[in-house]
Amino acid sequence: MARMSIIFDGFADLAEAIDRAGGDLKSAVNEALTDTQKLIQNNLTNAAAVYAHDGLKGYATGAMYDSIIKDAQVHWMGTVAEVSVGFKISEKGGWHSIFVMYGTPRMAKDPRVYNAIKGTKTKKDIAELQQEVMQNHLKLGGDRHG
Repeated sequence: MARMSIIFDGFADLAEAIDRAGGDLKSAVNEALTDTQKLIQNNLTNAAAVYAHDGLKGYATGAMYDSIIKDAQVHWMGTVAEVSVGFKISEKGGWHSIFVMYGTPRMAKDPRVYNAIKGTKTKKDIAELQQEVMQNHLKLGGDRHG
């Protein structure tokens, strides 16, 4: 399991602008992180699809696929918000996901699973998604007082 937070450059300026416009910053962050979790969940669902079927050779038992974190909630600790993404390590198949994602001395990593969470394209997609959500909230906050 990994934790995801807001990752795009310029967040502080946008957050301040939302606050000045009378927008709900906490709601904006919740939406951005919820959308981030869903994006990674969808990426993993597609990347790990080969691991979803019982009876296949090797490690494809379905347990890793079943351990994908689905619809996680945003957790706030003071002014810090996070959402869980990836795999539930404590569930059957969760530990296996680490070996599939990073590889072992005897098994190459699965780049589809790795890239679904940590790939350059995924990071870019997340930053764009989060920035778009925050900008939409800025517009909404400005519309209420404009």
